[in-house]
Amino acid sequence: MPLPAGSHTDWMTAAGIDPANFGYVDYIVSRESGWNPNAVNTSSGACGLGQQLPCGKWAGAWNDPVAALEAMNSYVGRYGGWAGAYSHWRTYRNY
Repeated sequence: MPLPAGSHTDWMTAAGIDPANFGYVDYIVSRESGWNPNAVNTSSGACGLGQQLPCGKWAGAWNDPVAALEAMNSYVGRYGGWAGAYSHWRTYRNY
């Protein structure tokens, strides 16, 4: 599947992510998938921008960057938000 139109910033904006969190999102997504919405980990089977595991567990098409970022935006609530997810990623190399 070809990459969808728009920049990473466009995708984050469309997903409803607060611009104050864009740096945290960029850090995590850059390391999880390199911003490739079609990324699949051949070892674990994790997929998409946020490397959801199992692949497809979040709502929407796993390789739709806006749907993936919307799901991630909800998921990071377990860490208190993007800053907490960033801190967790820096410590444990996952979120």
